[in-house]
Amino acid sequence: MAEETNAHMKVAMADVMGILVISMFTFAVAVTLMDFGDTGEFIGAVGPWVGILCIVTAIMMFLNENLLGTAIFGPLAVFFLTIVSMSVGDALGYLCIVIGIIAAIDMFLSLFQPVKMLPILLGIAAIAFFVTAAFYLGSTDLDFLAGALWMIYSLLSFYMAAAIVLLVMKGKQVLPLMIKS
Repeated sequence: MAEETNAHMKVAMADVMGILVISMFTFAVAVTLMDFGDTGEFIGAVGPWVGILCIVTAIMMFLNENLLGTAIFGPLAVFFLTIVSMSVGDALGYLCIVIGIIAAIDMFLSLFQPVKMLPILLGIAAIAFFVTAAFYLGSTDLDFLAGALWMIYSLLSFYMAAAIVLLVMKGKQVLPLMIKS
């Protein structure tokens, strides 16, 4: 019987890339929703690139046999590639509901892996998607709350990416990721 060998890339490389591009996008969304500035043009310009990099991340996760990573970044790729081409309205709200459901499912699945910061991050994302959906579906007074949730998500994502980079570089946790042994 032939021996099976699998070539694996460093998983953390894909994680960090995906997390950073999403946090950059969500930071711009937060700034716009909280009415601190108009980053709509930036969001429209960078959105497709975030989608493409999420595809690359999902493929790397798939090649590394990381099912959860594939389940997270694959649907996000579709979301980012479609959201920027839509006009504000009900369609945006329903798309946010769908991706919010996917994020909630991923959050529950991530409870069974060792990095306990991931379910927190996905939980914030799921709630932010649902609040953003309500905003797009007519609850315009939720814009600041949606923006605040995306800002929290973005800053926590930047932190998580830095913690992963330091973990790989130093071989130990420098910034806590709440890894359960």
